[in-house]
Amino acid sequence: MTEIFLDEEIDKQEFVDMINALYKQDCYIYTIIPEWEIDLLNQLSDDFILIKKVKFPLIRIFPRTTGFVGFVKDSKKQYIFEFYLRSTTMDFLIFSEVDVGQHLNKINKKNIDIYQIFEANKIPHITIGPDGQWLNIIEY
Repeated sequence: MTEIFLDEEIDKQEFVDMINALYKQDCYIYTIIPEWEIDLLNQLSDDFILIKKVKFPLIRIFPRTTGFVGFVKDSKKQYIFEFYLRSTTMDFLIFSEVDVGQHLNKINKKNIDIYQIFEANKIPHITIGPDGQWLNIIEY
């Protein structure tokens, strides 16, 4: 795992350039969008591929809520900064060049950890550290 520290004043272009340096082609954004982020879901409109809805207890939030499990194929890298900005309020967020959409069906109320899909299958990916301070680049 490699950590890339982020300037707390990083702007959209700097962040996109950083991801472009890592992922030259497509970037898939895998996430569970909590129901209170419905404006993000609406902003993504047809680009968000909804796999399923799940009820889950969030790590940072009580009580239980509904989450929308899915992904965005962000070839133009137009959504990655928006997800970065919301990373402190969304518990599950992963960037990858690999399409693992078919594995998202395994996510359910008892197993909501999408990180396990990437770890178990040794799929390279990027996560965002606490408070958006760094990127964790996981390669196998």
